[in-house]
Amino acid sequence: EVHEWINQTHTAAGTKWTEGQIRMANNINAASGGRIHITTHPAGAVVPATQEFDGCAEGLLDMGSSCTMYWKDRFNAANLFTYTVGGLTPAESYIWHMVSGIDYLNQMIQEGDYDVYIPAGVVTVPEIFLCTGERELKSVSDIKGLKIRTAGDDGVIFSRMGASVVFLPSGEIYESMQRGVIDAFQMSSPAMDWSGAMYEVAKNVYLSGTRQPCEWLPIMFNTDSWNALEDDLKILVTQLIKAEAWDYYSMMTQADLVAIQNYIDYGTNIGPIPKDIEDEVVRQAKILYEELAADDPFFAEVFESIETFKVTYREAWPNGM
Repeated sequence: EVHEWINQTHTAAGTKWTEGQIRMANNINAASGGRIHITTHPAGAVVPATQEFDGCAEGLLDMGSSCTMYWKDRFNAANLFTYTVGGLTPAESYIWHMVSGIDYLNQMIQEGDYDVYIPAGVVTVPEIFLCTGERELKSVSDIKGLKIRTAGDDGVIFSRMGASVVFLPSGEIYESMQRGVIDAFQMSSPAMDWSGAMYEVAKNVYLSGTRQPCEWLPIMFNTDSWNALEDDLKILVTQLIKAEAWDYYSMMTQADLVAIQNYIDYGTNIGPIPKDIEDEVVRQAKILYEELAADDPFFAEVFESIETFKVTYREAWPNGM
């Protein structure tokens, strides 16, 4: 039996992420000896961009990638699985997901009665703190009135700091910046943004790993498609997703170093975010997480697991590992 799968990524064609997902799918096809054949499409090719979770749940996709914070409209704790502001580093996030996070994530999905299963995910590098067009950011007051594209907890935080926040699929950011629909955005890491030609619309690029220290991205499967796999193929697919996690992280780390130099050579104003903005974002994040935990026992349990892991890990290895 050959398992013919349709796969869709959550980013546009030509991006580093989509290239990585094509590589991972091709590795699975080859390692399965022809028993699995995955055809990979970019965002929007089969189902609308950012709706890959629904595509998998409804059986329109056998497989897909996503960002859990896109699911905030149905799961209160969704953002926790992508990242937390001032939270886990990429290595810490990967380990926490393998130890606890994926179990919590699948529990959340099952309780929502969605036909989606997640065996593993891919971790990636810190994101750019924020990109702007003409407007430079020098202090907290500069956030007020800024029209920002973002998604996740930082959207709430920036709103509380006086910004006007909107979510757009990544493929719509470029044109929205050109047309003045937004005047600031966060999309991804330096290399990912560079691969999407964002340097053409971002005159100011502000760096810091605090707002989004990493991004953990699930590789999802329609439950029936996953259950139809033989046990040895389930192991093979899971392990090759894990392999892609470190391949992608290593590639993106080096690519970011190259991209940062590219921004400098292009003439972009690139450098650290002002510390008072960074500190205010962290302060607002603490307030937000406390509020959300007080209203939702599941959110509180997952957040406590993340924070306990972070504290325990860093007490054991204060200089990092």
